[in-house]
Amino acid sequence: MGLLLLYGLTAIPDMITRWGISFAAIGAIAGWIALAATGFHMLRERPGVAPVAALAVAVIVMRSAFALLAVGRTSTGDPNAYLNLAKGLLAGHGLLIHDPFTDTSWHALFPPLYPLVLAGWGAIFGFSTASVLTLGTLTDGATAVLLLALGTRLGSAVAGRRTAWLYLVWPSVLFSAPLAQKESLCALLILALALAWIDRRAGWRGALRLGLPAGLLALTQPGQAPLAGLFGVVLVGRIGLWPMLLAGVRGGLVAIVVLLPWWVRNALVLHAFVPLTTASGPSLWIGNNPTATGNWQPPPPELKGLPELVYAKRIKAIAIVWIETHPFGFVRLTLTKFVRACGISQFGVTRLVAMGPPFPRVLAAALWPLSLLSHLAALGGAAAMLGRRIPFTLVLLLAACGLQLLLFGVWFEFGERHREFVTPFLLLALCWSFAPAVVEKARATP
Repeated sequence: MGLLLLYGLTAIPDMITRWGISFAAIGAIAGWIALAATGFHMLRERPGVAPVAALAVAVIVMRSAFALLAVGRTSTGDPNAYLNLAKGLLAGHGLLIHDPFTDTSWHALFPPLYPLVLAGWGAIFGFSTASVLTLGTLTDGATAVLLLALGTRLGSAVAGRRTAWLYLVWPSVLFSAPLAQKESLCALLILALALAWIDRRAGWRGALRLGLPAGLLALTQPGQAPLAGLFGVVLVGRIGLWPMLLAGVRGGLVAIVVLLPWWVRNALVLHAFVPLTTASGPSLWIGNNPTATGNWQPPPPELKGLPELVYAKRIKAIAIVWIETHPFGFVRLTLTKFVRACGISQFGVTRLVAMGPPFPRVLAAALWPLSLLSHLAALGGAAAMLGRRIPFTLVLLLAACGLQLLLFGVWFEFGERHREFVTPFLLLALCWSFAPAVVEKARATP
């Protein structure tokens, strides 16, 4: 994390060249620090109803202010695709989307849970910016509740309260607040998994607590599903090998039951076994080609119009050939993707600029320092305290997140949003350093 912090600092001149700089950035940073510090101070003790209400109003105001940046503008990428999927579901078209870049109709490119949630919400409240903002606020609010529970379970309710507050007003979270994006749901499910392992229950009750979020995470962001097992692996010294394996097997059986309807649906529609999605091939190519950056780019034009499974197989083969013929380029690109995605934070601004109509450059110049410097503060603060007062269980959870990125994430399409699930754990480590000294209480329940 220290090395990633150094990279982020060295990237500041390049960011200035790309986005420019504005005196308004000073006001944005100062205003955000004042708001964050006020809530941080108020939560040193268990707050009453009035302070909680005041902080809730502040969260709503902040999220609404960022939502104004998206009103009347069309999102690109996944947020737009998920809106189209949800609208198609309500129109009776099923989970089907036509991609103009590939000229292919995709039945299983996107995991199904978030479109289903979005469709259910939209059926009642519509798909306006205010409606999507409200759904995201509820999801982020539930994530904040789990952060409070995690902090308390590890031994510091103060750190839990403060982390919950910071998470709700964290710049990267605010940038995503008004968009139909699944990352908030992923964070919620991942925290539920961490709590399930730390506060483990015996028998099938514990299996349900572990397997249900594991299966739902696989139906939301399949690439992050291995976290369900990695949390158990890093905590094996506190759980015991055989209890960990038994809990994992039982939880896995529950997860299979959760995934079963998706498997049956894919078999009926695609006449093949598709356990998760058909995105692994396209994602591998996006992350490994001569012009790859880790972020989405238009696919090879010669593949346009191919059937879904054929397209996924062909584009995966192209990526594998490039990796085999450019091994050193593959290693360099993989390391570059990891450092860029984990060391800087500008994706929220990039996405706003990409949305139409054109986003004012003066606003981009005012907002990117807030996005970048907050991320560097989380990296630096957590790194400085990891070897001191942070509970070892939290260190292990952060280690599991790192393993997830290095073992299952960085080889594919890999940008800032693919490491965003680590932010809640970084914030908890950061807030822990300011909490009163406590004795770690996190021990797996027999």
